[in-house]
Amino acid sequence: MSLILISSTRFADHLNPPGHPERVERAEVMHAIVSDWAQHGGIVREPRPAAPSELLRVHSEHHLAAIDRTAGRTSSLDPDTFASPQSRDVALLAAGAALQGVETIVQSKATRAFALVRPPGHHAERDRAMGFCLYNNVAAAAAHAVALGMQRVLVMDYDVHHGNGTQWIFYDDPRVLYISTHQYPFY
Repeated sequence: MSLILISSTRFADHLNPPGHPERVERAEVMHAIVSDWAQHGGIVREPRPAAPSELLRVHSEHHLAAIDRTAGRTSSLDPDTFASPQSRDVALLAAGAALQGVETIVQSKATRAFALVRPPGHHAERDRAMGFCLYNNVAAAAAHAVALGMQRVLVMDYDVHHGNGTQWIFYDDPRVLYISTHQYPFY
């Protein structure tokens, strides 16, 4: 079996203010990678949106409602985190891509899956968006693996920033081990 990439051109529809480090050019790079992969015979899948019930495994109803209120408008959720009119729908696709990656592995459709998404998702906490992240895609994927029958899940977070949201969501859950290789003193 091979690697399956999960991504969408829709990720370019999430817009941040000019000069923001999480910029649309990231989506353009992802699209170029996905296009090259597909041209060379690689498998690419469009993501599905995450369902509210799947996000409620790691987020509160209050948080989902707060993100829903951003749909169709520009919003500032914290000093680093913004939503443009399409961001809520794009963020649902980003979380859905992570869930789909887990499904791909659990259902033995591939041995590896890679979700190339934005907005990112390891800082969002149970009750709030944070650090460019509207939803916690990583936590949603780990919770999905547990819901699909995995007894133990390892989240190996290799980012310059610590995935605080993922850590706190699973802090007391012995089924999910979270390891971060972040660079001190960032985030």
